[in-house]
Amino acid sequence: MLTSPLKSLRVLVIVILVLLVVQYEFGMAVNIANPPSIAPFGFSIPKISDALHQAGSVALIHAILGAWLVILSAITLILSFRSKIRSVQIYGALSFLTIVFAAGGGLFFVLSGFQNDNASHTMATNFILSFALFFLELYAIKPEKPKTN
Repeated sequence: MLTSPLKSLRVLVIVILVLLVVQYEFGMAVNIANPPSIAPFGFSIPKISDALHQAGSVALIHAILGAWLVILSAITLILSFRSKIRSVQIYGALSFLTIVFAAGGGLFFVLSGFQNDNASHTMATNFILSFALFFLELYAIKPEKPKTN
């Protein structure tokens, strides 16, 4: 049987996996919509917001969901370290890193004026890695079958 902290971690990982599927769909919608090419710019929250608004509401939702995924994966990382299960800790750390790298790729893609295909590729590759790693983490915290004599 899972203890309460492990149940919380398991539920959170499942929520993240569902949100990753939604994130994928929004990302594909943005990609298919072919966001406008704008001049690259430096980091500025108002400029990022303006660029995302120019790309459309789906791009804005995709970015907001990406930020939430970073926050949720940070919580997962903390719960993973508290689990004291080595495999869960490793998958939790790697999942968090791949989510952060995916978000970084997305940020750099926006800062490039939606022109840097390498940043977009970074986002996509780390998305698929995070999806796989979260599944591995979910497997690592699976409930144990009751022992029968």
